[in-house]
Amino acid sequence: MALIIEQRFPSGRFHATRWNQGAFGDAYGEWPPSPWRLLRALAARWFQYVRENGESKDSEAEKRETVLKPLLQSLSDSLPAFYLPPLTWRGPALKQYQPTNLDWTDKSKAAAGYKKPQTTLIEDNYRAVPVDEPVFWHWESLNLEEAQKLLLGQLLESTLYFGRAESFSRLRRIAALPKGVEINCRLFERGSGEMSPVLVPLPNCTFDLAVLLAATDDKELKGRSIPPGTAWYYAQLPLQLEIARPTVHCVNYPSDLNYIQFAVGGRVYPHLRSWIKITERFRGKVIRQMAFRFSSSSRGRYDLLSPEQQDKLALITGKDGRGQLLRGHRHAFFLLWPDVHDIPSRLVVWRSSPFTSDEVQAFLAASERALAWEEGTPEWHLRLIPLPFETPPPSGLLNGSRAWVSATPFVPPAGRHRFRKNGRPRNSESPERLLTKMLQDEGKPGPVNVVLLEDEQEKAWVKLHETRTRRFSKDESRTPYVRPGFRLRVEFPTSVSGPLILGDSCHFGLGLFVPA
Repeated sequence: MALIIEQRFPSGRFHATRWNQGAFGDAYGEWPPSPWRLLRALAARWFQYVRENGESKDSEAEKRETVLKPLLQSLSDSLPAFYLPPLTWRGPALKQYQPTNLDWTDKSKAAAGYKKPQTTLIEDNYRAVPVDEPVFWHWESLNLEEAQKLLLGQLLESTLYFGRAESFSRLRRIAALPKGVEINCRLFERGSGEMSPVLVPLPNCTFDLAVLLAATDDKELKGRSIPPGTAWYYAQLPLQLEIARPTVHCVNYPSDLNYIQFAVGGRVYPHLRSWIKITERFRGKVIRQMAFRFSSSSRGRYDLLSPEQQDKLALITGKDGRGQLLRGHRHAFFLLWPDVHDIPSRLVVWRSSPFTSDEVQAFLAASERALAWEEGTPEWHLRLIPLPFETPPPSGLLNGSRAWVSATPFVPPAGRHRFRKNGRPRNSESPERLLTKMLQDEGKPGPVNVVLLEDEQEKAWVKLHETRTRRFSKDESRTPYVRPGFRLRVEFPTSVSGPLILGDSCHFGLGLFVPA
């Protein structure tokens, strides 16, 4: 009659190292599980079994020889065969530093040292096993007495780990192999290079219980490569199933897509002066995603890309691989669009030329993580939800109009000085005159009227995009980099098409005008 043991690994891992093998030098690992390990596990559970039954020390020693030893002798007289799940593999080693002994950090007498645990590197090897597919041990013709079957069942039931302590395992005796399960692994006395060595008790050899229970440094085992009465046999593992790689479906994005939109959601929205922090950080995430796509070794850092790769990012960053700024505002604008309540309800990325598929994928990937607009306030993060590509842009972005008003503050370009050293204003440097000059530089018709919508005292101080130079300047001055922003109304003699975005940090959403 066949004896069959079902073994499961609930954690999906079998942690074990072959006998007398160092964790760093074991080229094979233990698979299938060793019959010698099974005997040691049953013997270890025996002591728990007799303790729970209230056996005395003398009674335990007697029953160990008369009850346990015959059971283990029967199991060692013949070798089991196995059913192994076809999809298993040796997982990557888990490495960790374990404490060893306490020692002084500085042993010199005059030093203010202290005792600290020393550590040693441990490598934990394991076999990855499907949680829902058991291993079956199969002895073809092994007739156990009823008392031995009962004892075996109780010892198996109390076995909670197999191998190292983290190798959780459940074992039980079953009557027959499940339907459709066939033995696929047998042990052979001689092996080839492709076979896995397994430590087994020598069949039909007198069983020595003292050797089984001995520790590796006891006299029974000291100086031996394997325990007396054991041998290395070899297992022909079942062929691994061919793993089909998932089909990569390429998403086709519209070829003429030159704007992409995201709904903005959050518990607390930023004040207008901090909107630029959202667009800055989203743009940074997009650049990081693109850098990863160009070179995994860049770790997402723009400065680690080659000049040729930086050139490919020029229409996002606004500068080429040599660090030269692009002319004509050809690179992308990152805009926070306000609703009727002046809440930033939508983020729009627009460019005069269409986006590439890689750029669209980078935009979508960058939107997966929340954006913080204030340091130290995680509950104030904003989330970006991609809108369908068919969603029309905000009505004020691309439409035409004769009259336009500021949706976000207009900040004069850097380096312009509105006041003289004596404090008197420069008429040519007023926001109205500067806006007129910039409109003409952009090829727009000369406006017939430019009006400041608020008093000088009511101008808004807003944060600007911090370039590398500005960051250094802020660190030296230890003050936020803010500048006054102005709201204006501009009227043209004829209808002018949008978008109309001008001034400092306009590519980050400042200086946005919408039809009046």
